[in-house]
Amino acid sequence: MTRALLIAVALSLLFTLVAANYDFNTTEVLRLGYNPTYDLWYFNPRGRPREITETVKAAYMQQKPGGVCYVEPDTWLYCRTLEPISQE
Repeated sequence: MTRALLIAVALSLLFTLVAANYDFNTTEVLRLGYNPTYDLWYFNPRGRPREITETVKAAYMQQKPGGVCYVEPDTWLYCRTLEPISQE
């Protein structure tokens, strides 16, 4: 019983410290995903893109290792190499 209580207290302290140190103003990197059944584009970990250009769709379909990522403001890149995807 004491061991379980000690573990519970340690985990609650850990989660409190992690939340306290998280900077909520940082720019998130969102990985692009696609569900072909519903023709649905989405971001991991959350959200949906407003608009996806044909260039970005083609880059996603190339199946490069790491996939396609998005960073605000309107920057598309390959996740593993960080190579920008041209929007022209």
